[in-house]
Amino acid sequence: MRSEMSIFVKISLAVLSVVVVVTVLSLSLKYNELTKKRDKLKADVEQAQLELEKLRDEVNAEYNEEYIIKIAREELGYRMPDEVIYYNNLNK
Repeated sequence: MRSEMSIFVKISLAVLSVVVVVTVLSLSLKYNELTKKRDKLKADVEQAQLELEKLRDEVNAEYNEEYIIKIAREELGYRMPDEVIYYNNLNK
């Protein structure tokens, strides 16, 4: 009876050891995955903060004539009344 109990205990401990090892490996892989995701999200947050600062600077900037002309040309496609724009479609 005692040897049967001893075999059962040994098998139980072996199964428990395998379960523990598999669980630890699984958690380790999940931890590494989440760490990489966290680092990527931190980088995204930093990039968004830089963009936010840039936009705040633009909003708080004084609207002088040069800035207005720049926005009108680049974003709205406007030109000055006496300005002539030439387009070149030739491939070299």
